[in-house]
Order: sequence, then C-alpha cells, then structure tokens
Amino acid sequence: MKSNSIRALLVPLIFWGGLSSSRADVFPENIDELFKERVNSVVAVEYFIQREIERQPTDTAGLVLDDDGVIVMLGNAVPLWLPPEQFKDFKIYLPGEGGDGYDAEYLGHDYLNGWHYIRVVEEARSRLTPITQFESTTPAIGNSLWGIGIMGKDFYFEPYLLDGRLSQLQQLPLTMGFSQTPLSVPGGPVFDSEGRFVGWANNALTHERFIYMPTDQYKIRLHNPRESEIFLLADEFFKNADRIPSRQVGDPLPWIGVAGVQAVDREVARFIGLEDRGAVIISTVLDEGPASEAGLQEKDIVVAIDGEALPKFRPDVVVKTYFERQILLRDPGDSLALSVIRGQDRSEIELTIGVYPKPYNQAQRKYFTDLGFTIREFVLGDAITRQLSRDEMTGIIVSFVNRNSPVNRAGLMIGDWIKEIDGIEFGNYQSAVDLLNSIVSDDRREDYVLLISRDNETSVLRVGLR
Repeated sequence: MKSNSIRALLVPLIFWGGLSSSRADVFPENIDELFKERVNSVVAVEYFIQREIERQPTDTAGLVLDDDGVIVMLGNAVPLWLPPEQFKDFKIYLPGEGGDGYDAEYLGHDYLNGWHYIRVVEEARSRLTPITQFESTTPAIGNSLWGIGIMGKDFYFEPYLLDGRLSQLQQLPLTMGFSQTPLSVPGGPVFDSEGRFVGWANNALTHERFIYMPTDQYKIRLHNPRESEIFLLADEFFKNADRIPSRQVGDPLPWIGVAGVQAVDREVARFIGLEDRGAVIISTVLDEGPASEAGLQEKDIVVAIDGEALPKFRPDVVVKTYFERQILLRDPGDSLALSVIRGQDRSEIELTIGVYPKPYNQAQRKYFTDLGFTIREFVLGDAITRQLSRDEMTGIIVSFVNRNSPVNRAGLMIGDWIKEIDGIEFGNYQSAVDLLNSIVSDDRREDYVLLISRDNETSVLRVGLR
C-alpha cells in the first residue's frame, strides 16, 4: 500500500518534469514581450439577440483587421437565420480589462467565407493592434506555434498563453493547419515562435469519445468552445479578409439554382474514368433557376468549371465545397460554363449566374403577442429543405413559440409549416397575417385551428384563446 502511494505521487512529478523539459524549446526567451505586443490583436465581442420576449447574451472572439476598427468574426458568431435588426448592443472588450467595453456596429456577413464583420467606435481604435502590423509566414510541419486564449466575462476576458506544434496541413479546400493541442481561442490569431502571424483559429474539431456503463457503451461528441487546434493559414486569410459586406443583411448571393450537390462516389468515379480528378453530381435542379433554364439536369456529373477540371481532394467530399465556392466567387450576371457528363456523353452547358431569391434573414416575420408565436415568410430555403417545387411554396413557418402560450400547450413548435388556418388555405405571408389579425380582433372567438406539417407528417392543432 505504501509503495502504491509513493508511485501515485511520483508518476505526475515525472510526467511534469518530462513535459517541461520536452517543451523548453517551444517558447523563445522573449515570449512575454511577444505576448503583450500581440494580445490586443484579438478582442472579446459581446452582443444580444433580441427575441420576442427576452434578450439573449452572446459572446465570441474577433480578430482586429485594420486601423479603421474593423473586426472579423467566425461564421457561427452570429446566427444567419435571424434578421440583423435582432442583433443589439455590440461591444468589444480588450483582453483582461473590465469596464463597460466599447460600442461597435454590425457591418454584415460575407457569403463566400461565412465571416461576420463589426466596426468599433473611433475612441477604441488606438488601443487595438491590427493583425496586419505583424509579419506573416507559412509554418512547416513540426514548427512550434502559440496563440491567445480568452477566459469568460466573469474573469474579465483574461488572456492566457496556448501552445503546440503544427502536425498537419490540409486543403479543405482552403488550406488549414492542425495542431495536436489547442492553439488559440476560436477567432483568435496563431503565431510562430518568432511572433509571426501564421493563421486564424477556426472552430475546434469535434472529438468522439466513449462512455462505458456497467452494461452499455455510448458514443459521445465533445466540442471545446473556448480553444481550438485548427486554423486557416495566414495567406488564405488575407486573400479573403477584405470582403467586408456593403449592407448588414449581406450582399446579393450568387446562385445557379441547384441543391443537394454531392461528391461522386469513388466506385462511380472509377467506372467513368474520373479517379484522378474531382467531380460532383447534381441531385436537384430547381424550377425557374439559371441551371434549369440552361438545360442542366438532375444526375448530371460536373467535371469542370470554365474549362478547368475540378481538383481531387482528400477526403472526396471537399470537392462539393470547392464547387460551391467557385460559384460564390463569381458575380450575379456573370457567365459560367460547366463541363457535364450525362450518360455516355460529355457536353458544355453555359448559364448566367443569378441572385438567390431571398435568404432566411430577409424573410418577413411578425410576432402575435396575443397568440404567443411568430410567423415567418416561406422562402426558398424552406422549399429546398422539404424538397418542394416553387408551386408548393405556400404557407408560413413558425419561428418562435412562447412557452407560456396556448399554442405551446397545443403542441405548436418552432419550424412547423402552417398550411391552413381555420380550414382556409392562404397563398402568401400577408394573407396569413390578415387571417391571424382577424382572429386576434374577434372577442367572441374561443379557439382556432391550425393545419401544420412537421417532418413530412400533417396534423391538426386546435388552439384555445382563453
């Protein structure tokens, strides 16, 4: 028993000693100076999502882009399905500082990369350090890297040092670096041992783990929201960082009118002689879209864009992202040539890039206080999700349900598709608004009926008004 106790004490000491000596070369002697010079290139960002009956606080991290106070954030920092007017009171906080922070303005979302941009008030800009002030470089496998972590608001967003080594570079299709340990807060910078900027930390990878119970085994997925081991290389970041949107809802989205694009299966690729190049298969061609008008068909296999063959990626599914990104790199009105294999034939299909009809964040919506739920206009994304044609794009979508309301007790849920109200079919959003307004204004009514669709199943809900 005594021997086991001594061993229990010695093992962590030996491990710690080994860890310290093996990582002595990670940090240069002036790491403290490098850290202090670079810490204000990353900021904590806080804002509120104004819902129908509550304000939801949200915090994330952002990278200081320029001397004009522009700060870039990752794609998941702001929900795209909500209109910008629901994002309130943006503030930035310098790492380790308390106080009330500095006001910032939401600039919008870049559709190509998914990044969001804000601009902080002028009084704060002199205290920030744009990432462009530092030399940048591309790291090599095995290089020592470090970055900045940020604690939560209760700790005044205190910064701390993270470090690791570059273990892999992967084209996805932008080139990403991977470390065996977390390097930075998601949205923060990554540097090499000389303090050169090597990349921008993305969201952490999801790790699979198993939990063993006495008789069962469960697979779980773990995600660290505060630290990340994956980053976009600096060269790739700077190529795309200046895509600041011209409006809060985002710039018009280039669109060709297809959905369900997938990478060609390896067996199919081998059968048609495409082992050494990328290819995507078109699952759905949407009615009245540019692709449909140009003659593109479902099950067409696209092998080249404007005469350039689609590259081969590992894993194969990355070619789907590459194809979609190539569309988004064009502007509405541009011509696009797709090399297509259909059966045994190969042909060229030329189309003109259009504009995506209406994204979720531009859909009309209205909250009915007396009824306890919000309706949203039915948009193309809803039709694609439900595999509907344009002719079937009727009804409204439920975007919020008050938990203390009669509709909640009746079983209405966010995402439900309302097709009829009191047995009346309505063709558009405004018709639904008029129907619901008439229900609210009728003091003699005691209930009303909703015909809804959920998960391809239709049901009837009777909702009381008292």
